[in-house]
Amino acid sequence: MDKQYLPYLAAILFAFLIIAPGVAGAEGSTYTNVSVNDAKNMIEEGNVFILDVRTPDEFHAAHIKGAVLIPVTSLKNPPGEPILSYEYLLANRTDELPDDCNTKILIYCKTGTRSTNASKVVVNAGYSNVYNMNEGIKVWIDAGYPVVSSFVDELDCADDSTKTALNVKVNNILCHLQKGNDAKAIKKISTFNAFVNKTRAECRLNSTEADYLIHESTVHLMDLI
Repeated sequence: MDKQYLPYLAAILFAFLIIAPGVAGAEGSTYTNVSVNDAKNMIEEGNVFILDVRTPDEFHAAHIKGAVLIPVTSLKNPPGEPILSYEYLLANRTDELPDDCNTKILIYCKTGTRSTNASKVVVNAGYSNVYNMNEGIKVWIDAGYPVVSSFVDELDCADDSTKTALNVKVNNILCHLQKGNDAKAIKKISTFNAFVNKTRAECRLNSTEADYLIHESTVHLMDLI
C-alpha cells in the first residue's frame, strides 16, 4: 500500500473509533429512563403496566397504587427475610407480563438499580415500550406522590378493628413521608411499634404477627426516609 494514503486511513479509523460506540449505544437503548415526574404523568394518562421489582416485604410496606409485584432479585442485607428462589424471580416469570409486547411497562424499585436490571430482562423478553423509573420510589415519595401500604392487610389472624387501627397509624407515617416530614415520620413509626407491642400484650396479635409488623415498619418504612 502506498504510504501516502496511511494518514487518510488513520484518520478514518480514528473517526470510526469515536463514532462506533455512539452507534452501538443508540442501538442498545432498548428501554427509556424516566423521572418520577414523567412516571406520574404516564400513570395518570393510563394504559401502563406498573411493575414493582422489589421484594415482597418492601412492596407491602409501600408501593405505587396498581403496581404488580414481580421481584428481580433478593435483598442481602435485611435479616429475617427469605432468599427468593429463582422460580419466584422476574427472569422466570416474564409470562406474567402483558400478552401484548407493545404494552407500556413502567418499572421501578427503591433507587433505580434493580429496575435497570429488570428493564433489560423485560426488553430481552420482547417488550418494546419499557420505561425505567431510574430515581426509584424513594424519590417518588420525596416528590410528594402517593403510595399505598398493604403489610397490615397481609395478617391472617388479626381482627378487623385491630387492622383498621394499625392501618390508620401506617397511613399517618406515609402522610408525613410524602410531606417530607422525616422527623415526624420517624416518631410515628415509634408510635406504631409501641401500639403493636400493646396489642401483642393484649393478645390481639400473636408474636409472629407483631414481629412482622415491627420488621416492616422498622426496616422497610424507615428505609424510605
